[in-house]
Amino acid sequence: MTDRETLKGIVNTLYAARAINDVGAMMALAGPGFSFRMVGSGRLAAMTQQVSEPAAVDAAVQTLVAHWDMSKVRTTRLYIDGDTVFAHRAGLIRYMPNGKVIETEFVDRLTFKDGKIIDMTQFVDTLMIADTVGLLDA
Repeated sequence: MTDRETLKGIVNTLYAARAINDVGAMMALAGPGFSFRMVGSGRLAAMTQQVSEPAAVDAAVQTLVAHWDMSKVRTTRLYIDGDTVFAHRAGLIRYMPNGKVIETEFVDRLTFKDGKIIDMTQFVDTLMIADTVGLLDA
């Protein structure tokens, strides 16, 4: 089990890299078999499917970074339980394809093994995301 301060440091490094869209720095924190998922309805399958195959993870991260500016999102609180960290985050996000800015909050659950992130699950307002990207207009 990784100690609390190390986990906090890794999470803070992850979010600092995300704020400046440094995909290489973010992915350097991921361990073997890393998986990512945004929790939501199957109706939003393109956004809510778990990805774990390296090429699919890379594509998902590249797309998120290209489309969502999260430089104004801050971590409000970290909850650490063993090798699991829950990060409550809040702030303004911008969907770059249409320039829409939204104030939101969400929770990330990060699971660690041997000091690396092996799973990241995001609990977000998927209705707000669907509206922002124009899925509700279709």
